[in-house]
Amino acid sequence: MEEIYEKILWEGYGLHYKHGTRTRTGLVCRTDMGIRELKKPRGSMDSLRLAFGVKEQLRKNGFCNISRFYRALDGEPFYRYDGVLYLLEDVMPQDALEEDGAAAFIRGADTLGQMHKAAKGLKSDSARWEKDRLPKLYAKRRSELAKVRRRNDKRGSYDAIDLLLLQYYDQYMAQTAEAEELLEKGGYGEAVEKAEGEGGFCHNAYKGEALRLDEKGCIYVGNFDKCTTELPLADLAAYLRRYLKKTDGAEAGIHAMLESYGKHCPLSEKDLILLQGMLVYPEKFLRLVNEYYNRRRACVSPAMQERLAAAAREEKDGVKLKNIISGGC
Repeated sequence: MEEIYEKILWEGYGLHYKHGTRTRTGLVCRTDMGIRELKKPRGSMDSLRLAFGVKEQLRKNGFCNISRFYRALDGEPFYRYDGVLYLLEDVMPQDALEEDGAAAFIRGADTLGQMHKAAKGLKSDSARWEKDRLPKLYAKRRSELAKVRRRNDKRGSYDAIDLLLLQYYDQYMAQTAEAEELLEKGGYGEAVEKAEGEGGFCHNAYKGEALRLDEKGCIYVGNFDKCTTELPLADLAAYLRRYLKKTDGAEAGIHAMLESYGKHCPLSEKDLILLQGMLVYPEKFLRLVNEYYNRRRACVSPAMQERLAAAAREEKDGVKLKNIISGGC
């Protein structure tokens, strides 16, 4: 493997590899130009190009608590070797932000707001804005759910996952329809147009190991390789869900997170309505249902059954968050 890394660094980036140390995310390499981390990204080439543009804009606007992507010799922000993509970036601080209480999430929400604000002015050839992406997705998932239900009823026999779907069918059909109505009421299309014009992005992995602390206690943000052009509110919705998952879910913490984020990116009444729509939509459960039935399974997977049951438990958090926020509108 040492020879492969040496080849990637030299042919891709013009760097001489001296030695390296494996980490959870990749390989920390000592080179003739200093220490770098070489890793395999999870995103597509377009998402990585977008991520490079996002990071450049963030730095330009003063948000520097991120690691720099280095361009390969061919000008791309990644290097392709033997059909595999590699990223080279600065080494992130190693201490993770412990998600052990409301205070950590309030700090995280504040940093998220700073990051989204610093993206203003972003322009990227890799941006792919769609004015109806989420409403279209929600309608599609509702249609798929109805189709699966009809197919199961026609077959006349039910396995464990079919019964789980049947248990939550009416509830999640209603929640998805409510989510569509809230996106329309909140002016989703207009919000997307505004985000595109001002410059915005969705990180899509703002959690866990993506948030690190330096020796001064400042939060650094990593894992940009799944960036998309979507309303930044989607990051906030996901982070609020994580707060309920990782803490006791105190309502005061939710309001404090919204306040911390809003100091940097003020939340209008319509923004809060859009946020409610994103929260009440049973995203994880419906995604797993779609994944399971599209695989044309031959037998019930106990692992999938447990994942769906766990997702159903988590979806209660979205409803709770939606009700708390709507009470404050």
